[in-house]
Amino acid sequence: MSIPRALLAILCLTSLTLIGCSKGSSDQGNSQMRVVNAFSQANALDVTVNAKPVVSGLPFQSSTQYTSTDSGSQIVTVGVTGASTALVDTSLNLGSNTNYSYILFGPQTAFGALLLTDSFNDPGDGFFAMRFINAAPGPAALDLYLTAPGADLSATAPAVSNISYGSSSLFLPVAIGNLFQIRLTPAGTKDVVYDSASQTFAFAEHSGTSIVAFGKGSGKLVQVAVLREDDPGTSVLVNNLLAQYKMVNASLVPSALNVFVDGTLQLSNVPFAGVSTYQRTTAGAHSFDIEATTTPGASLLTLAPNLAPATDTSIVLTGSAGALNALVLADNNLPPPAATANIRFVNSSADVAAFDVFINFSKQISGLSANSASSYFNLSAAASTGTGYEFDFNLAGTTTSLLKLPSVVLTAGHTYTIYLAGPGSSLRGIVSQDN
Repeated sequence: MSIPRALLAILCLTSLTLIGCSKGSSDQGNSQMRVVNAFSQANALDVTVNAKPVVSGLPFQSSTQYTSTDSGSQIVTVGVTGASTALVDTSLNLGSNTNYSYILFGPQTAFGALLLTDSFNDPGDGFFAMRFINAAPGPAALDLYLTAPGADLSATAPAVSNISYGSSSLFLPVAIGNLFQIRLTPAGTKDVVYDSASQTFAFAEHSGTSIVAFGKGSGKLVQVAVLREDDPGTSVLVNNLLAQYKMVNASLVPSALNVFVDGTLQLSNVPFAGVSTYQRTTAGAHSFDIEATTTPGASLLTLAPNLAPATDTSIVLTGSAGALNALVLADNNLPPPAATANIRFVNSSADVAAFDVFINFSKQISGLSANSASSYFNLSAAASTGTGYEFDFNLAGTTTSLLKLPSVVLTAGHTYTIYLAGPGSSLRGIVSQDN
């Protein structure tokens, strides 16, 4: 793919870090490997081929350029930087004088690695070659649209259809146009989960490119990297214009709440213990104003969270009308492994400094402090009927039980949060299914 220099300079403000500049074009008989770190659940990854480092400390959303490696049957290892246990330790056959993209992706409990050859046939005059790689674990199969900016998707067929998670299309010829907008939808729908409307691309005829979708933690939204199939194998990250948020009312305000976003009413009459569905909006900073329905026009709280591209955020309202606060949480709604569910716990109570949390009578968390969230726990769960669990919450360091939830049903494939709300004397557990 050819991107004009001026545009490329702009894109590089959010571009994938390019690490390892060995082009390898003179290394006769060797392979050329480009590594793409689309694995959101580690700070950085190391990759070796036959114990020789290809890259060390490759950050998430980063890529190497093509790096020369030995060809033939090679032992390839992938590990989290600083960890002793490998995520991947396998034998791969690398062809001589062949360029590869090695895509690393998925949740930690189901790590994925996809080795793809980057060779393509010249699509001919007036065309460029394009393939789509789906490394986004949230929405399963995806459709890819390449349209003129602003084109109506309802009257448009996808350029590539129904590419399942962990797979790639073939290189396909696409007629060149002056500008393209990239959009992604779950297969067979027009629900846009990725939008590049603020970015435009000019693809040169006879060129080749790969468009890679991957997850950042959202259960629906995805991120995109554009890989050029030329020497040295440049990669560009193109941020999703979309983000998602939801509101949780764990406050002591006696009336329901209204939520205004950038001056417009978005959520109305959210009661105590109410949890909204995820609201889709543009990524970036937004102004949130919270009002009681009984006193319209009087803001109880104003906040301006920065909603990162392709992410899900929960905003938990706590405290009284005169001292309303917000706890802003980054949600991880990537699918859990088969036959399991994920769950976390949030201390959004009014006056309990810390909780000990018990799962089926076994202490799993000591001292969950006020206005904080636990890490996610992965629990066995049935797919159809679900599996019941008891969750008990004690005053930290004591045997004093403040809340028992004796029969919470978790269904496989979903992620949950339990919010602790209200004063310790009348504690409430708010169970939210997040994906």
